[in-house]
Amino acid sequence: MPKTHSMFFKMLSARSRIQILKLLREHDDLTVEDLANKLSITVPTVSRHLQLLRMQNLVTFQQDAQNRYYSVNEGEIARRIAAFLRDLDISLPNA
Repeated sequence: MPKTHSMFFKMLSARSRIQILKLLREHDDLTVEDLANKLSITVPTVSRHLQLLRMQNLVTFQQDAQNRYYSVNEGEIARRIAAFLRDLDISLPNA
């Protein structure tokens, strides 16, 4: 199996990163500070998680003058899950 699968699932293995992804799905365009406040964790911790998620292209951001507003890259997540299932020769039933 490709190494990219293991990196993808490693990104999803941390509870805080899953919580970040869920919050970004529920609320469009949150900042690091917004996420830190909602999760009751430090800004540097959130920043590190976001950096790792960005490196895997699982989140994107828009920059304004002072802030970055983060969003989930849903297309990339769906593509990576589909590739994993294809490599296992698993097809999903039609919904």
